[in-house]
Amino acid sequence: MENIRIKILLILYVFCPFYYSCNSLIACNSEIVDKTEILKTGDYMSCGDYLWIYKIDLKCKIGQPDLAEIYIKNDTPFLIHSYNLEKTTNNSGLRIEVLIRKDQLTDSLSLKKYNLVFSVVSGDSINITDTCKVHYPLPKHPRLLVKSNEIDDLKERFTHPDFDELRCTFNRQKSYEIDGVVFTDKPDEKVRQKMEALALSYLLTTNKQDGLQAVKVALNYLSSYSAHRKTVQKDYHYNLQTYEAIFGAAMVYDWCYDLLSFDDKRNLIKYMKQVCRLTEYGIPDGSKKQYLSGHYGEYAPTVSLAMGIAIFDEEQDLFEMAYKEQTEGFAPSRNRMIPSETHHQGAQYIHVRGSNELLQHFILTKLNASPYNPDIFKMAYRSVYGMIPQASDMDGMPEGDCHNHVEMGNSQLFYLSANLSGDSFLQDISRKMIMKSAHQSARVFIYHNPGFPSCPITKAPLSRFFPSPAGIMIARTGWDMGKTDYDSETMVVLMNMREYSTQNHNHMDLGHFSIYYKGHLALDSGIYQGKDADNGWGKENYVNYYSRTIAHNSLLIYDPDEPKPVGGWKEKAKARDGGQFFKSSKAWDNSEEMFKAGPSAAILAHEIASGDVPDYTYFKGDITGAYKVPSFLADYPSKVEQVRRSFVFLNHKTKGMPGSLIVLDWVISSNPSFKKTWLLHTQHKPEIKGGMIFSTNTQRGRNGKLVTTVLLPESDNADITLVGGSGKEYWVDGYNYGTVSQEDAGRWRVELSPKKASKVDNFLNVLQVMEVNKTPMKIKKSYSKEGKYVAVEIGNNIVAQNLALGINDEEITLSIGKDSKLYKVIITDLKGGLWNVQCGLEKFTVKASVNGVLAFESRGGDIHIYR
Repeated sequence: MENIRIKILLILYVFCPFYYSCNSLIACNSEIVDKTEILKTGDYMSCGDYLWIYKIDLKCKIGQPDLAEIYIKNDTPFLIHSYNLEKTTNNSGLRIEVLIRKDQLTDSLSLKKYNLVFSVVSGDSINITDTCKVHYPLPKHPRLLVKSNEIDDLKERFTHPDFDELRCTFNRQKSYEIDGVVFTDKPDEKVRQKMEALALSYLLTTNKQDGLQAVKVALNYLSSYSAHRKTVQKDYHYNLQTYEAIFGAAMVYDWCYDLLSFDDKRNLIKYMKQVCRLTEYGIPDGSKKQYLSGHYGEYAPTVSLAMGIAIFDEEQDLFEMAYKEQTEGFAPSRNRMIPSETHHQGAQYIHVRGSNELLQHFILTKLNASPYNPDIFKMAYRSVYGMIPQASDMDGMPEGDCHNHVEMGNSQLFYLSANLSGDSFLQDISRKMIMKSAHQSARVFIYHNPGFPSCPITKAPLSRFFPSPAGIMIARTGWDMGKTDYDSETMVVLMNMREYSTQNHNHMDLGHFSIYYKGHLALDSGIYQGKDADNGWGKENYVNYYSRTIAHNSLLIYDPDEPKPVGGWKEKAKARDGGQFFKSSKAWDNSEEMFKAGPSAAILAHEIASGDVPDYTYFKGDITGAYKVPSFLADYPSKVEQVRRSFVFLNHKTKGMPGSLIVLDWVISSNPSFKKTWLLHTQHKPEIKGGMIFSTNTQRGRNGKLVTTVLLPESDNADITLVGGSGKEYWVDGYNYGTVSQEDAGRWRVELSPKKASKVDNFLNVLQVMEVNKTPMKIKKSYSKEGKYVAVEIGNNIVAQNLALGINDEEITLSIGKDSKLYKVIITDLKGGLWNVQCGLEKFTVKASVNGVLAFESRGGDIHIYR
């Protein structure tokens, strides 16, 4: 038989498309073969160089070559280390080795791809041609969550006293008497815990038995679970645990990499993909998704990154896709929200979505390739400031969808926030929370870094502002993080003027406030998930009550003909409540869409008094935009011309009477006939006495009382109505949507409205908080001589505000308080700069802050200020 002369031509050149492809046609003895099979593996050599190995099935018989020649276009940093035709039955296998030298490797992630073009030539004809892809590698294993140069530090960390309790749990999980095989179609968290514990043990001790057992358990778990489960997991928590199974297997793959045989790698990859197909999103394909809201922003991208990083030496396409989504999809949207120092989906979703975003950032920092604003860690403070010193009440200070005792599991939020920032207050919280994540013990040893110093959270400022594009203020009178009953003196007040709404889990709640003291007193009412079939996202209760303004301590301006709001829900809204509107019929896909639509609110001023225990916290916003009917909904005239609200929180620093909240509103409706309503939600039925509203919360050991004094509308123009009780807990527009399935979800609301129709109205209410057996302080109101300001006297405080909540540059004359008593005086809504103050015979100059606040001490009586 005539020998066939064969030349193998190899050419390398830069190739930048994102996708992985090997689809060239192959001409072989006049037959067309549509695809070669390329098996690509890579690994670091002992000398530090990296070697890619390509094994290529040429799909046809080429005969035994008697000569091979190689031609290289030498414009790349890579070398062809060796090549040969495999001695297979058909002589159709080709092996190519590409070497990347140690000095060419970099710590920075590079996904630049190069084409390796090969041709098999017989005589003057090219019989076979195809293309492989050559990448820079990722760092050596381990590289998921922990880098190889961090292992010695991790060994020391493992024995740190911070982990004494967790270490016991870890050892117990490692010793579970299970082999990983499951016999149902549900994930098993004990199996995941065992394989992760064994993998960490191998990482720290190089105990080969532990590593091999981790691999065995992972293979048994994924193969048996995927064999029993034939359909996608619909249950939210089982879906989460399915994602966690893949994440844990990726940890095993990465941490025990040097123990994996060829078959182990192939099977683990196969089973990770099979289990991934059981999750809500399956194996992500890089198609356009929502990058600002929706379930896809939770666990799916985290798992794609973890799995892609672990298997990159064998398969690159998953990591390429996942990283492209991070850099081109998620990060551009999220980074614009990060300056708010909270999460754009509300309080609960800091732990669900925010913590996954933080974990994605952490994972990518290990590759020196995170596209995120490093301030992402600050969102943890929204969770910290929203904590309440009681274990059994609903979740902290709610905002947006909150789950009210539906256990979501403690996330990695606090550990990673402290780890990434070195923030001493967050480190204190991280230490306190270690056992909250005992179910992820192997990870917590990495997430929590005990080497950072901590400072007790009790030394942190008591008030905190969460700026644009959010707009939230939280004021506290203390911390008492360790309390589990109702003896704490800590009062917590949340004030919400969120500028931008991403919808999805946001509510129409601008202007809302919540108050906690020995129980919830002013509620964000309703419940997201519960026993009632009408509870839950997009269902009747959600659409008509829970997400709507009427469920919040905000304002209604009721136009009986206004359109019914929409929010991309499963159900259509049936009720008109007179409340706010979203700016879109669906949740935004990305922040660019949201910013183009414009804000629904504007922060006008915010100020926290100086000192560790500030005397006052001030917050003012314009929420007019939230009440205007958006053009996508209807061509309908606006029902408002202006809606502004201000909050002044006073810290009384008195046991049993911790503080008061003054709420002032300026509302101009477009039609005088539109009814304006001020809302207050309570847990139990309030009592109305004259112009005062008394509400107590004493069930199950609670001991709080809220006393609201109505100062505007004036008493002869104030209509105070109670709505609630059995059959009317979620009453809207003549119908009750659902039933109360949780005791602290609220059953009553107060509706305060002017009796007389008017285009312009003010609401002014003072809410005092105290123990049940305390008597409220007397409150007095006075108008300025010029008629533009209203002043409130409460205890040793005088607070004066512009009725229109605008900026004043003119003199103000007040007569309020006793001239024999010293007061802390706060005058707001002023033009910044120096003001002269005259109180009786006393004269002095005070500077109004950039937020328009003038704060000083003086006697009561006549107070005159002027520029």
